[in-house]
Amino acid sequence: MTIGVWGDSITFGSCDSEALGWAGRLRKSLPTDDIRHLYNFGICGETSEDLLKRFKIEAEAIEPTDIIFAIGINDSKYPGKTDTNKVSLTDYQSNLEELLAQAKVSTKKITIIGATRVDEKWRSMRGSRFLNEEIQKYNAVMKETTDKHGLVFIDMFDVLDPTVDLADGLHPNVEG
Repeated sequence: MTIGVWGDSITFGSCDSEALGWAGRLRKSLPTDDIRHLYNFGICGETSEDLLKRFKIEAEAIEPTDIIFAIGINDSKYPGKTDTNKVSLTDYQSNLEELLAQAKVSTKKITIIGATRVDEKWRSMRGSRFLNEEIQKYNAVMKETTDKHGLVFIDMFDVLDPTVDLADGLHPNVEG
């Protein structure tokens, strides 16, 4: 089994003082005889547009048996002082469809992990704002798309407590 994980800074493991993040913890939890490799392709600040530029070549390089996507929270953010999402919902949905089409070339075992709730008191992250109302819209697109394709969607929106489980209002800490 070879698992490829693609996503953003939360996938990468930012703010996890043990430097593992959820993908690293998943790697450690799997029996070594069941898994050949788990590749974490999480990149800080990544959007679905960014991921589309690199996904195909990375997937071809590792030939994954399983693919996990955790992408969308950066698409939903308001960069700077604008009230426009970094990637529109329409473009996000198109990007997600294209990612799935490319992923299905490698495997039918595809999972999409939804974005988490943020602590809105920490609205300004390097000049950007993350709003739970917007995040839920992107999660709805993820859920609708996975249902349409018969794939697995893991809803994370109400799993973490932003006041306890997030290091900076956005990224999970060790407890998260």
